[in-house]
Amino acid sequence: MSHPEYAPDPDPSLNVQFVDSLVPQITAGRYTLTAQQSLTRGKDRVDEDGYLDTPVTQQVEVRAPRFTVEPEWIHGAYPTPGATGLYDDVLPHLTLNRPTLPWEREEAKDGNGTRLPWLAVLVFGEGELPGDPHCLGQTDATTVGDLCGTEKGVVLPAFDQTEDPITDEDKKQVCRTVLVPGAVFHSVAPTEGELPLLTHVRRVNEQHQGLTLTDDLIQVGDYAVVVGNRLPRATGGRYVAHLVSLEGWQSHLPDGKKETYEGPDEKLRLISLWSWSFETIPDHAPGFAALTEHFVETEGDKGAALLLRVPPADRPLSAPDQREVANRLHAGYLPISCRTESGRATYGWYRGPLIPEPAAPLTPRERRRCAAEALIHLEQYGVFDVSLATAFTAGRGVALADRQFCAALLRLRGKVQQAAQKKARPGPVSAATRIEHLVTNGLADHLGELLTAPAHGESAAAVAVRPPGVTPAPAATELPPTAGLTVRQLRADTELHARLVADGEPLIPSKDEDLALVRDRLIGLRNLTGVPFAHLVPDTRMLPAESVRFFHVDSDWTTTLLEGALSVGLAHTFDLTSDELMFGPDGQAPLPAPAAPVTGLLLRSQLVTGWPALEIRPYADAKATDGEQALRVMRREALAEDVLLVLVEGVPGRVEIAEPQQGVHFGIDEPDDGRSTDPLDDGIIRLRALTGEDIGKEIPGKAFPATPGLRSCLRAPGTGNPDTVLSVTRLADGLKGALGLDRPLTPSEFAIQMINAAQRRTFTTEPAQHTLITTGDHPNG
Repeated sequence: MSHPEYAPDPDPSLNVQFVDSLVPQITAGRYTLTAQQSLTRGKDRVDEDGYLDTPVTQQVEVRAPRFTVEPEWIHGAYPTPGATGLYDDVLPHLTLNRPTLPWEREEAKDGNGTRLPWLAVLVFGEGELPGDPHCLGQTDATTVGDLCGTEKGVVLPAFDQTEDPITDEDKKQVCRTVLVPGAVFHSVAPTEGELPLLTHVRRVNEQHQGLTLTDDLIQVGDYAVVVGNRLPRATGGRYVAHLVSLEGWQSHLPDGKKETYEGPDEKLRLISLWSWSFETIPDHAPGFAALTEHFVETEGDKGAALLLRVPPADRPLSAPDQREVANRLHAGYLPISCRTESGRATYGWYRGPLIPEPAAPLTPRERRRCAAEALIHLEQYGVFDVSLATAFTAGRGVALADRQFCAALLRLRGKVQQAAQKKARPGPVSAATRIEHLVTNGLADHLGELLTAPAHGESAAAVAVRPPGVTPAPAATELPPTAGLTVRQLRADTELHARLVADGEPLIPSKDEDLALVRDRLIGLRNLTGVPFAHLVPDTRMLPAESVRFFHVDSDWTTTLLEGALSVGLAHTFDLTSDELMFGPDGQAPLPAPAAPVTGLLLRSQLVTGWPALEIRPYADAKATDGEQALRVMRREALAEDVLLVLVEGVPGRVEIAEPQQGVHFGIDEPDDGRSTDPLDDGIIRLRALTGEDIGKEIPGKAFPATPGLRSCLRAPGTGNPDTVLSVTRLADGLKGALGLDRPLTPSEFAIQMINAAQRRTFTTEPAQHTLITTGDHPNG
């Protein structure tokens, strides 16, 4: 229990720290301050007449929230108000920005003199509240004056007006109330001894970097947390949770001995300070552990089946051609039907950009200008490898489908042409240079066409009998200084290269809109944005239902993909030089290349739809280390309802697939085998260390109860009364025994044990391999 005189500073080694309570020095009520003084010198009094001894009194009233709370005090609730999801293993809770609120009123003390919270979260199901049978969060507006009077057939709160009287002004205040049958209240209300266990303080320091998609954000500061004691049913249904005031209701709280209600048939009008509703749906789908366990069960020898390729047939291979086919299938190739230019039907080998083994390093080569230049002829077998030709065509198709890209690329090339004219060759262009350019670009053919072409208005018959001669040609237009400037010349002529890409005066400003648009589109394309899914996974056997597949990215494939995109609008040789200046490896504004080989994973599973914020965390080391940084995720996108693509910069030694870290929630855990149908039948609570450096971390192999199932920790509901309400006292005693403690759990220690941890599945790279062979471990928090 935290000392009431002060609040300890957050422990800098922890992201989240739990404190039993944050009790203010003075609670709400009226107090009398008395001041008295005397004058002494040494030990002798100077005011012998005692004229300073007359005491002075002052009446002071300490006000605290009593009938309402401010909306800004509500930091968050879980389940999220209005949410629909799987919540049968979650204890609903409310987080308050005002960390002292649950202890600001001295409602009562337990047998040890510990101040009890005056707030509780009560969870009601459908049909349990007469005024809100459908759990919509409906309440009644009631004045405090009415609560101080009488209501026929209804029990009203017995306010203590001795220490904290209700004024006439208070009686005019309107508050929200809810009418609760006595038997229902007895079933869902915590006992006096359970109240402290269901309320604690959460302290978050600056080191926390958590991300959440719920309203209960993990942010720096102190928060009071009030936890409910009821689990939603696994069969589903709507629920409403009310933060209620327990002032005046201490005598009606269950004592923990008689769990069924035997009192009169009466209704209690409770003050509802805040309320929210949610719906839990039946859990007909496998949970996180079961889905990820399937990945491990189907991983094959050392995880070989988790690589993106068609599973090779298990049969002996003898002939060279059989081994060739097996090797290609092992490398991720697939035989596909195709037709040659002559129309003959045949087959070719195809492999997409996602391959099961590391890509071979790129060797310098000339840029490909058409798909035919990317075809690879396998002469020994008389077939083609169409992988890179397909990449070129795909890049060109994606570019042509993007009108903005095409227009910006053409404008950008024109800007480069104009800018390069000023830098390429200062001064006039010589006649010899012009003639050389004309010869290089087919001067003889042009002259022949001019000699045989009919003049304006001249018939073909006249041309046939025309005497030999030369038709005067128009004067050659002035050639630009970039005439004949090729990529090869740009790379060989260092002086020319330096003049064109000088940092002091770049060809195209980096803030140019066309340059930014084209570069962004090319970077996206290199990350395979817009590439048809059939090009990535050409056969469904490579990515069956409920599977995860790891891969490397073929840099030659993605380079050819970009070459296809840049083939749009090529008009002359300088366009190639222009692209080199803007996007080539030696250019003034090159595309930022990945700092490491690109790898990734494809996930086809219900995890994608059931956990939209599913976390994929790749790390360089196979073993976790303190302070390690995750590798950069270059792209994460759901390609279909149940398909997730993740591209990673670098080769991970470990990949964690984890449930979303949606804040600190409380409840019970799914068993390791992932076969949960009802958390109360086979759920567990994974025990956590309470001391030492591992405080808050799970104790490997230790859980409560030893035999899964927590129905023994439920209250007896009685006929027609609310069920699935935890006996918090019985549960806390069981956790105490499982942890081997000789003392009761404190509220903060109970909260640590009840954290509903996010599960994760870890895949590690086989150290002896250079390919992404993986193995899985069991989920844990």
